[in-house]
Amino acid sequence: MDQLKRGASPVALIGDIVRSRTRGDRQALHDELSQALAKANSTVASQDPLVITLGDEFQGVYATLGQALHASFVVRTALHPRTDVRFGLGRGAVTTLDPVRGIHDGPAYWGARDAITSAEERARKAQTRTSRTAYLGPDDPPAMVSAVQSALDCLDFMVGSMSTTSREILGGLMSAHTQQDLADRLGLSPSAVSQRVRRDGIGVALESMQRLWDLP
Repeated sequence: MDQLKRGASPVALIGDIVRSRTRGDRQALHDELSQALAKANSTVASQDPLVITLGDEFQGVYATLGQALHASFVVRTALHPRTDVRFGLGRGAVTTLDPVRGIHDGPAYWGARDAITSAEERARKAQTRTSRTAYLGPDDPPAMVSAVQSALDCLDFMVGSMSTTSREILGGLMSAHTQQDLADRLGLSPSAVSQRVRRDGIGVALESMQRLWDLP
């Protein structure tokens, strides 16, 4: 792991909106996505910030897998419950083809593209229908990649199974709001918020996200 920390390649993050063509309010969708990406860019350090590349797709590059994952968590919680999104992450070299227009290429992007395709294919199966995030790291220890993917599968299931209110609480806590703040905003009692944090797995999801942020 120490060797991986010293010599790890960057991680590309590619995302797209799930079933975006079913949304009639295209301008509103674009504005929502732009705001979510801006929030992630202000929250998580990056080598190349998240930008919309084509239609409802976006991409960015991070020095560590933990940073890339946390950016995906911020975007997802910012867009939920109105908009669903999937992510592919890939580690490898990144090549800048056009610095003026911000066009990049390389193994990290190829891996991220393959990963997001994998997440989409898995979501078509009943047993993995909540799949939204996949990671490919050919240079990482296979056991680490498997462990990361297992954690992501569990997080995808937890978040995908939450009610709208619980997702709002999760996003609020990720943004450093207190449970009292969220109770006031949502018209709930503080005890009701606390119960949801325990009962719906919000606390477990937050702790898992925090631990993944430390990944090299």
